[in-house]
Amino acid sequence: MKPADAFLLVDGVFAEFMRPPESLTVSEWSDKYRFLSGKASSEPGPWRTERTPYLREIMDCLSARSGIEEVVLMCGAQLGKTESGNNWIGYIIDVDPGPIMAVQPTIDLAKRYSQQRIGPLLSHSPRLVKKAAENYSRDDANTTFMKDFIGGVLVLSGANSAKSLRSMPVRYLFMDEIDAYPLDVDGEGDPIALAERRTSNFPNRKILKVSTPTLRGFSRIESAYLASDGRRYHVACPHCDEYQALEFGADKPYGLKCRKNENGPLIETTHYICRHCGAEIEEHHKAAMLAGGKWVASRPNEGRPAGFHLSSLYSPLGWVTWAEIMKDWIDARAAEKSGDATRIKTFTNTVLAETWEDQGDRVAEHELTRRVEDYALGTAPFGCLALSAGIDVQPDRLHLLVWGWGRGEEAWLVDRKVISGSPEEQATWDSLDEILRAPFPHASGSHLMIGAAAADSGGHNTQAVYNYARARMHRHVLAIKGSSQPNKPILGKPSDIEVNHRGVKIKSGAKLWPIGTDTAKALIYGRLRLPPPGAGCFHFPAAVPGEFFEQLTAERMVTKYIKGHPRHEWVKQVGRRNEDLDCTVYAYAAALYLGINRWRQAEWDKIEARIQPQVRDLFAPPQQQTQSDTRAEQPAPDHIEQPLAMAPLPPVKQQARRTVRSGYLR
Repeated sequence: MKPADAFLLVDGVFAEFMRPPESLTVSEWSDKYRFLSGKASSEPGPWRTERTPYLREIMDCLSARSGIEEVVLMCGAQLGKTESGNNWIGYIIDVDPGPIMAVQPTIDLAKRYSQQRIGPLLSHSPRLVKKAAENYSRDDANTTFMKDFIGGVLVLSGANSAKSLRSMPVRYLFMDEIDAYPLDVDGEGDPIALAERRTSNFPNRKILKVSTPTLRGFSRIESAYLASDGRRYHVACPHCDEYQALEFGADKPYGLKCRKNENGPLIETTHYICRHCGAEIEEHHKAAMLAGGKWVASRPNEGRPAGFHLSSLYSPLGWVTWAEIMKDWIDARAAEKSGDATRIKTFTNTVLAETWEDQGDRVAEHELTRRVEDYALGTAPFGCLALSAGIDVQPDRLHLLVWGWGRGEEAWLVDRKVISGSPEEQATWDSLDEILRAPFPHASGSHLMIGAAAADSGGHNTQAVYNYARARMHRHVLAIKGSSQPNKPILGKPSDIEVNHRGVKIKSGAKLWPIGTDTAKALIYGRLRLPPPGAGCFHFPAAVPGEFFEQLTAERMVTKYIKGHPRHEWVKQVGRRNEDLDCTVYAYAAALYLGINRWRQAEWDKIEARIQPQVRDLFAPPQQQTQSDTRAEQPAPDHIEQPLAMAPLPPVKQQARRTVRSGYLR
C-alpha cells in the first residue's frame, strides 16, 4: 500500500470515529443497516421490523437514549428473540461502541453462535464491515471468541466456563438461553452473577436476558420476568376492537380452538375465540393484529427491569401457524395419556413460553410452618434421646443444625446456629467447638450432649474441614462428602484421605465418609410429609425462623430425559438457599454413625433411663441424703473435659467373670 493510500485510509477511519453517532433506536438502525444472510435466516435480505412488530419496543429499550438498564425476554420458539439480540450487538458496534460480552450456555454453543450468527452479522451488513475487521486466523484481535471493532470489543463466552466469564469488564451484556446455564460453574457460583459482576464498573450498563422457560420454580428467566414490570403484547380483535393478550386457553372458553366431527378434531379449522365478543378470529387476521398491537405492563414501576412475555401464538405468518400449534397440542396430549409427558412439557416451554410444573417430590414450606410445636429452640423435648449435628461450610460462615432422635428415628430440631467467619480462621472452628461441647438442657431436667457431628468437605475449605475432623475423631466428628449418584447408601464406608511424604495413605489419618445425598433427601422429604407424632416424623420448635422452612424445602426431585431415558435429579429452586436441607442430611448421616437405626428397644430403654429421672412416690417418706450422695451430684470440675456423647453407642456385651476353683490358687 502506498503511503498516500495509507494516509487516506487512516484519515477515513479517524473521521468515521470522530463523526457523532446517528440518533437512532435499535429498531431504526436494524431497518436501515441490518442485512440477514441465508446462512442464519430463512428470509435473507434487509431486516424488516414490520415482520415482527412485537420486537420493536424490546429492541428500543436497549437503545442509547433509553433509560432502561435491564431487559428480560421470556419467549417461545420461532419469534426472533436471538436476532433481536444480534441487532443490538450491531447497533452497539455502529452507534454506541463499548465492550460487549455475549454468553451462551456452553463454550461449544458460543463457538457455533460465533460462526453461524456473529460472523454473518459482521460480514453481510456493510455498515459493520468497515468497523469490525475480518476474522483472519493470524489476527490476534479477531478470533472465534473475540471480535475487535472501533471503540470496543465483543467477547463470546460459555456459561460453563468461569474463566471466560471473568475475562474483562464490559458495558453491554447479552445472555442467551439462560435457563440452560449450569447452577454452579467451576465451584465459583451462579454464572449469571459472575457475568453481571463484569458490568459493575459501568453506570450506563445495559443487560439483555433471553430464554425459553423450563421448570417452574427453577427457571431463571421466569424468576427474572417475575421481578420485572411484566409486559404482555395485547392485540385488538378485528370484530370488536377490544385488546387482549393471546392465550392458548385449553381449559377456557376463549383461546385457540378447532371444530370436531365424529372422527376427531379438524385441525385445519383452527381459529382463535375472542375473550370479549366470542367471535372467531382467523389466522389471516394476525398480520394486522400484530401491526396494531401494544405492550401492556402488569406491574408498572420505573425501578423494575423491562420484562416481556411472548408465546408462539404471535409467530408471524409463514413461520408457525395456529394449525401447527393445535396439532402439536393434540399429539402431546395423546403422548401424555400413554405415559410420555416429555412432549407436553416441551409444548408448554417452547410454544406457550410457560414453565412446566413437575409433580416430583416436593414439600410446601407453609405446610410445615403450621406444624411448629411449643418447645424452645436450644432444648431437647421429651422423646428426644440422642443428638447429632450437621455442618455446612460456606466461604464466610459455618451453618449448623442440631437434630434430636428418638425411638423409630422420630426427629426434633433442637438448635440452629450460623457462625460468621472464614473457615480458614481458627476462631471460626473454636466457636463451633463451643457449641459441639456444650450440654443441651432436656425437658426432663437432665442434659444431652451431641453424640456425633458431620461437616461437609466437598464444597469450600476442604483442607480446613479435614484438619478439624482429624483432631476430633475421638469425639466422633466426621469429614463427609456428598454424592448425587442414585441408590448410594446414606452413610458409606470411610476412606483414608491423607498421605505421607511417600504418597502412601495414612490409616491413622483423617478419613472421608461418603454420603448418598439423593437417597437421604428422598427419605427426609418422605418423612416431612408424615404427621406427628410417630416413628420417622419431624418436629419443629415455634421459635425457628421462617427461612428455615424455605431452605429445608428448597429442592425438588425432577425428571430429566437424557437421550430418551428418564433420570431423577434433585434440583435447587432459583433464588433459594438450601443450607438447612444439607445440614439435615449431614445430621442424619451422623445419627446413622451413632447407630440409631440399629438400636433395639432395650437399648433405647437404657438410654432413656439415664436421661430421664425416676418418678418418685409422692407419699413415700423423704430419704436422708448422705455426704457421699452430695458429692456425687456436684458437677465435674471445669478442667475435666466432658465426653461429647452422653447418649452412648450400643453397649458391648460383657464377658462372664471366670470363677477360680483351684485350692492352690487360693
